[in-house]
Amino acid sequence: MQIINKSDLVRLPTRFPTHLLAPSLLCLLASCSFAPKSIDDVVSDAVRNQDVEARTVEAPAETAEYFIHLASETSGEIRQQYLIKAAELLYKRGDISLAQDQLQNIKPENVESARQVQIKLLAARIARANGNPEQAIDLLPENHQLNRQQLLQAGEIRANASVDLGYIMDAIKARAEIDHLYTTNEERELNHRAIWTSLSSLPSVVLKQEKSSNPIINGWLELARIIRRAQTDSRNLQNHVLDWGTRFTQHPVSNTFINQLLDEHLNQYQTANRIAVLLPMQGRFQGVGDAIKTGFLSAYYEDKQAGEKPSIRFYDTSNNDVENSDFMQLYKQVLLEGANYIVGPFDKATINRLAQTIEPEIPMLTLNYSETISSPTDNLYQFGLLPEDEASQVAELAIRQNKMDAAVLVPDSDWGRRLQTAFQRRYEELGGTVHTTQYFNASADDYTQPIKRLFNLQDSYQRYRDIQNTLGTELKFMPYRRQDIDMIFLAATHRSARGIMPAFKFHHAGDLPVYSTSHAYTGNVDKKADADLNGLIFCDLPWVLVKDSPLRKIFDEQWPEQQNYTRLFALGIDAYHLIRNINYLNNHDYARFSGQTGNIYLDSNHRLHRELLWAQFSYGQARYINTTIAPVKSSTDGKDKS
Repeated sequence: MQIINKSDLVRLPTRFPTHLLAPSLLCLLASCSFAPKSIDDVVSDAVRNQDVEARTVEAPAETAEYFIHLASETSGEIRQQYLIKAAELLYKRGDISLAQDQLQNIKPENVESARQVQIKLLAARIARANGNPEQAIDLLPENHQLNRQQLLQAGEIRANASVDLGYIMDAIKARAEIDHLYTTNEERELNHRAIWTSLSSLPSVVLKQEKSSNPIINGWLELARIIRRAQTDSRNLQNHVLDWGTRFTQHPVSNTFINQLLDEHLNQYQTANRIAVLLPMQGRFQGVGDAIKTGFLSAYYEDKQAGEKPSIRFYDTSNNDVENSDFMQLYKQVLLEGANYIVGPFDKATINRLAQTIEPEIPMLTLNYSETISSPTDNLYQFGLLPEDEASQVAELAIRQNKMDAAVLVPDSDWGRRLQTAFQRRYEELGGTVHTTQYFNASADDYTQPIKRLFNLQDSYQRYRDIQNTLGTELKFMPYRRQDIDMIFLAATHRSARGIMPAFKFHHAGDLPVYSTSHAYTGNVDKKADADLNGLIFCDLPWVLVKDSPLRKIFDEQWPEQQNYTRLFALGIDAYHLIRNINYLNNHDYARFSGQTGNIYLDSNHRLHRELLWAQFSYGQARYINTTIAPVKSSTDGKDKS
């Protein structure tokens, strides 16, 4: 088979002057009588017959429409080849639906085995483009059927689809397995960067525990652990990396790649000599301020970085009125007293004003978010425990678990509607459908009416009454809930959730998975009170779900009175470490800071977001579940295991 490079083909527009065409191609387009030619013959003719000087325009042999035309004039194996070529060209130019249509016109029994592999690979790419990554993986041919180039294609499809599904370790394994198939250093470096991007997104709890029988993957995991530790303690980083090199001498990663990692984690760290922390220390937010302050100082005292530690000064924002310019006076005072970094403030009103009117002279990390998203300001970064992030992540997990039809139950409040909006926006972006939304009174003890409306049970009761009235006799009755939903998103505090979960079961929805946010969990073990939450799936901070850090033990022992503010304590810890890591996050799209509040990344508007862990209540206790590893399929599914 002759292989033609795309760059060798003549480029003519879809509509082009016919006088530029060779006579043979004019005859083809006019449906002249001819013997069917293979794809290779058609492409070769197109290249041979075109004027070399006209190669700045698109050749008809490169257009999908041309091959669709040829397919309409032929039959059998040749027709199938034309349709495959047309589908490939349509896919490459982004016409996914049309590409899928052409594949559906192909009869597999009329296609030789080599073409069937080609069809499967293209169908897998189309499935992923259509938002069906699981189907994409299922469509992949078995490896023994593939040549080197096809193995590369299949491996990349598997890796990308695994990332879409959140199965990060599967993506890493897939890319490690195809690494030796790349023929150029540039291709291999791109593959290594993709592996590193996936490693960066792994939660620390997974990174610590994961092992592999493949020494190359183990090398990647160990390198990632070394770099991850450097986010909070970069002492002797170079020595640790050199030691890694002596233990993994056969690892394919290049010295160039290693040097880039060291540069990213040494030269791009930001230092601050004098930090001003702006917190409410009196009034109704005193508990909030105390918890953040304690967490910030705990991280400061645990910091073992070489060199002198920065000086820290706390400023009370309790009485600052942003409308009366009190905050601006405090801001000027902070600058006059020599601060070169500001952490805070916490209150939204002040942050709203900051985002709209001020360009800070020094870097400022706020501890909450403005209500509107504005253009990024160089020195202003926004960080906090944004509940909308959690609702969006619930939507993402539900879609990855193939729950495409949702019912939503949220409090009748601004907070409830914010979470409902965030969930629905993200859920529908990913292809899901919200069939119904109901609101409940968060201060009530009875949730019967909104739950009945959620499941359309009132219609079932009405039908029962109508039939009973018609027959004039007592009937046995079992309410029948709606069947067009396969999940529930519940936004609720732990108090409300403990009442709503049993009510779901009572109203015949015990078989539906229920997803929620961290607000459904106090953060403290209470098996008796939380027994009613059994089955609930929710996201939460590593600080809450994986209590293995030294600071967590200190917090539990020394500040029992702050247990209700445990997540804000974690916020203070991460605020301290983000000062050093913010440049790193700002300069790398894939970068994550693995903190106590989650895997943190920075968006283009300088807003920091947290990727949380997942847990499910069982026997009254929240138990961490690893959603980054795909469930093991049956060995009878006919697929290679990676």
